[in-house]
Amino acid sequence: MRKFWIFIFLINSFQLNAQEIFRIDQQPEVWIKDILLTSPFTGGINASQIETIDLTGDGIEEWVTWDINSRQLLVFKKEGENFIHLPELSYSFPAGISGFLVLADFDGDGKKDLFTSTALGIKAYKNTSTGNQISWEIAQNFLKLDGSGNIQTNNLDTPLIQDLDGDGDLDLVMFNFAGGDYMEFYKNTSVERKGTTDIDGFAFGVNHWGNFEFCGCGDLSFGQSCSGTPLAKIDPDGENKRIEHAGGHSILYQDFDGDGVDDLVLGRDECSILYFLPNSGTSSEPLFKSFTNSLPNYGEFPEFPIFHIGRLIGEDLIVSLNSSDASFNFKMNYANSIVKIDTQGNADYEFLQDQMLDLGENARPVFLGNKSVGELLITANTLMEDGQVRSVLSKFGMVEGKLTKQEGEHANLPALNLLDAQYISYRDKKEQAHELISGILYQNNIPSQLIYGLSDSESAPISFTGYTPQRGDYLQFFNYSDEDLMLVASQNGSLDLYDINFSTYTASLQETDFLGFSDNPANRNLSVAVIQKSNPDLYAVDQNGVISKIEDFMQSATRTEVLVEIGNQTLPTRLGRNSWIAPINTAFEGDTDLVVGTRGGGLIYFSSTENTNPDTDDYQVKLYPNPSEGPIKVITNKNSRGALINSLGQVLLSDIQLPAHVEVEIQANFPAPGLYILRLESEGKFRETRKIWIR
Repeated sequence: MRKFWIFIFLINSFQLNAQEIFRIDQQPEVWIKDILLTSPFTGGINASQIETIDLTGDGIEEWVTWDINSRQLLVFKKEGENFIHLPELSYSFPAGISGFLVLADFDGDGKKDLFTSTALGIKAYKNTSTGNQISWEIAQNFLKLDGSGNIQTNNLDTPLIQDLDGDGDLDLVMFNFAGGDYMEFYKNTSVERKGTTDIDGFAFGVNHWGNFEFCGCGDLSFGQSCSGTPLAKIDPDGENKRIEHAGGHSILYQDFDGDGVDDLVLGRDECSILYFLPNSGTSSEPLFKSFTNSLPNYGEFPEFPIFHIGRLIGEDLIVSLNSSDASFNFKMNYANSIVKIDTQGNADYEFLQDQMLDLGENARPVFLGNKSVGELLITANTLMEDGQVRSVLSKFGMVEGKLTKQEGEHANLPALNLLDAQYISYRDKKEQAHELISGILYQNNIPSQLIYGLSDSESAPISFTGYTPQRGDYLQFFNYSDEDLMLVASQNGSLDLYDINFSTYTASLQETDFLGFSDNPANRNLSVAVIQKSNPDLYAVDQNGVISKIEDFMQSATRTEVLVEIGNQTLPTRLGRNSWIAPINTAFEGDTDLVVGTRGGGLIYFSSTENTNPDTDDYQVKLYPNPSEGPIKVITNKNSRGALINSLGQVLLSDIQLPAHVEVEIQANFPAPGLYILRLESEGKFRETRKIWIR
């Protein structure tokens, strides 16, 4: 008997700490204006650097987007004009990608390797994949000069990494890291040193590659410095005494005018347009003498408010934003941040993003209802027709596993002029419904976090005595032991617990640094989501992108990482720098899906891998609130009919239609408090009765 109880204890302990496993899904279907999105749940795109690489071993290159703004990497398979999101392949890339992403084959094995930014300069990963088994290993922690130290670079730049002198190895061109604003050429010496292509050493940089300086937007100086000094007479030591431009640059080097010599397309961080510099020299020793803001065959460059980048894929020119700034700062439209231009000059300003759910920036979802029938409400920062960025609330109806966008504003949220708004729907312990908005309002360029009642956008902000909102606070209301409580997840990584009284709008602080979430630079951008039940669970995520779960969090602080199925592995989630979680429950007890909003303005859908569906012959009924002051709500898992009967046997309502998985509200104008009976029938063989207590 003693061994039996030990065995039971071990099993129960394992179950309490079992890790939840999800798969990254492209279901449910998402429809916008009668169009089915091919890749709805990518997470959206703000600022993309686009590369191509064959990851599946079929000889066809996939498209890879690295978003420096949201810190998300996406992989797409291109099928005609459609892009199919392959989320599992994102997990096959190294986790340390930062700043820029360049894919180029440095060792001549036919597989593109990976270059990215590091604090020491440029880090390189060798592609060691076999067939569709993707793997990487560090080739160089940083690129270095022959017999010297590391090559410093600006992580805001996208450097040029390609064979420029025709010897087979990859050379490097980038803008000067500290002084001046000119390009430097670093020759790869691997072929000369050892006869094979590698990236283990570069010659010292050659200043003013191309014979010009970038003085400012629309101002390039050819053959002399910006100050008028001959380039040959510039003293590098003197230049390095002050930083003239520490921002980012983009470099595209291809033959655009058909003369067989590569030309230059440049971008600079504060400039609103790209620059084309035709090459009067050779590809290895270029000479630039002029610039324009148009490209042969492609026409005028598109304009963006700030930093963007050009990329030639096939015959199409792809121009995309490359800014890590918030959309509000420069009035950027992150919902349309990519332009494709063909060789006839035709521009597509909805390219790629029209195939995904992308609402702009900082999408915060809330789901009301269940997996079969419900509503998905999403707030996101959106560029309005008046040129201002404001939070907008979008609404999607969920019916039978299909999400359809409902046109028009669910509420006049833009009238509040808020940014980073959070929609809150909560029913308190007295069954009183509350519809709130928490967001940031700028007044005289000073931000304040405010809370409004959404039922009246003309009213003044709501104040909870005892709680002072801080910028970026994310709120979660929940009920525990018949008390209304509020969690405040702060941007500094801390979590506080308050007791809430909605009658007096007072908040009483119960615990700071709740569940061990405290102020920590490594765990900024905290957000949480509560699974409401008698013993509620909590999901949490911060800037590291790893979702964790705490079961029965009012009694336990034990965290477990949420895992995702990637091939035959289960791995922690790898989300971007900002994420917000909305649980999607079944109508009855069962598995929970998660829909996650991102800084990229889109959503990622995680489907539970648990199989907790009841037997098809089971008849399930959910009735709430009970006891109640009326009305009551009923959900069944089968099409049913009902009748409401009082304690004397009198039928108050008959032939109540209850569609399967649809919440039905029964308003019977109950004549008096007391006991009532709900009689249910389904398919002629299921009969149930439920007691209802009216207070």
